[in-house]
Amino acid sequence: MESPRTRRHHDGSPSARTLALTVLGEYVRYPGDQRVAAGAVVGALGACGIGDAAARRALGRLTQEGWLRSRRAGRHTQLVLEPRLIRLLTAWTHRLERAVDPTPWNGEWQQLLLRPPADAWRERPLVEQQLAFEGFGSLGAGLWCAADPGGVPALKGLLREQGLAPHALWLTCRAEDDADLVGRTWELGDVRRAHEGFLARFGDRAGQVQGPEAAFVARTRLVHAWRTTFERDPRLPDALLPHDWPGRAATRLFVDAWRALRAPADTYWRQLTFGVKPLASSDSDG
Repeated sequence: MESPRTRRHHDGSPSARTLALTVLGEYVRYPGDQRVAAGAVVGALGACGIGDAAARRALGRLTQEGWLRSRRAGRHTQLVLEPRLIRLLTAWTHRLERAVDPTPWNGEWQQLLLRPPADAWRERPLVEQQLAFEGFGSLGAGLWCAADPGGVPALKGLLREQGLAPHALWLTCRAEDDADLVGRTWELGDVRRAHEGFLARFGDRAGQVQGPEAAFVARTRLVHAWRTTFERDPRLPDALLPHDWPGRAATRLFVDAWRALRAPADTYWRQLTFGVKPLASSDSDG
């Protein structure tokens, strides 16, 4: 499950491409759709401060790279999500849904022993990125572990796609000292700072905005920031986290704000999709 290349601007703000993926995931794939009017995505990015030209370039690159397919629908252009983008956005959605609930814990760790021969290890950075995304940390020598079992099915699918399944051994185990295992596997200081940054950015008023457009922008930026935050979080159970862990407060903030913003943001998205809100003249062909 390859990921499209994304980047951030020098000031830390998301690029047009990165924000487009968030829009496609949150407003197209999350409701179960597979296609969308190109003009709706351009309008959505415009509301978030991305100019039309930059938005169209980002969608053009995603199309050229095979993540999207364009087709004419009357006078307009539709974007169709290709199967691999559907798989990627679905995985993001599942990970986001797991990130708002406590990790179930019965004392067992998920383990993966992955030692493929060099000629089979074609996409090592991709595989290691996805392992980290699903909460797995490296213990070295091809051994990975996680407390959260929720990502195992997606990872098994990835290893099959990459031809690595014959070289993977999945195990469960119990550690003599769970705290020692956590300390050896993850740098929780970095994860703490990510959650603290999310709290500082969005504060207690994240869901308190006026009007559908403002709610749409706030929800889009909230979801985007939350995804980049939980990508760094190994999803350890409460029993293995400090009592003052900021991830708990960050999760409550995200859930409360998302629920408050959902309905008005969806209203604005429907306006973009069905043309209730007129788009700029440059969008007439998109």
